Amino acid sequence: MSVNFKYDCYNTDHSISGVKCVLVVSSIDLTTNSPIMKPSKFLESSIKDFTLNINNDYRYLKTGYYVSLHAEILGSPVIPKSENILDAYRTPILLLRASKAGIPSMPYLVTSSVTQIISELGFPVVVFAVNPFSYDGFKIAKNRSALYRAVKSLGMNYKFDVCAQPFKGEIISFKSIFGKCKFGGDVQMISEKVYEVFRIPICKLHVQLAEEKTHLCGLQPLKNTELNSLDLTIISEEVSQLSKNGEDLVG
Repeated sequence: MSVNFKYDCYNTDHSISGVKCVLVVSSIDLTTNSPIMKPSKFLESSIKDFTLNINNDYRYLKTGYYVSLHAEILGSPVIPKSENILDAYRTPILLLRASKAGIPSMPYLVTSSVTQIISELGFPVVVFAVNPFSYDGFKIAKNRSALYRAVKSLGMNYKFDVCAQPFKGEIISFKSIFGKCKFGGDVQMISEKVYEVFRIPICKLHVQLAEEKTHLCGLQPLKNTELNSLDLTIISEEVSQLSKNGEDLVG
């Protein structure tokens, strides 16, 4: 079981170049000997230390986002950074940064115009939400009426743009935990690279297998119900290891 949080471990302000103690803030019940602080308690504190933010949902305005923001306001290095959270959960920015880091991705179009999507991409297409409030992953549209429904739904009645990508193969959705996943090969490589770039400890990734290549398509939060006992064990082991080797978090 998680040990009770002890303040004497966090009574100094360590610099990023000399991490000695890692403050783990988690909304998930972990089985680890590392001291864990609940987000509600952390958000009321002024503890300054390297913060490892463990949450299943880091979206804007969610608790996971505020934990990282609070740590940064206190002047503490944190994983994940609030900037990376905002970028990773906006599909076009995710794909732009991923592409610059050498992660294969599909071409995309950001628009609320069904006509433009049909004109530039044709059918079939896969549509991702761009608005910060949607939990849906994506919708595949193979004709005009399906595309209208997808854009209306994911764009919150056309208030927001969507991110449309050509659909040329098969989409695989999987859990990524500290860059680890159940697949090997190119899928595992993408999972590792996404974690390397954005440092999101827990998320769901979508990749498209098309034209004999694997392409990153999107990222979304995991629901608590999607985390099974094996996932919790992996998360706990990763947290314990990172807590022992704080220097490894610097990057």
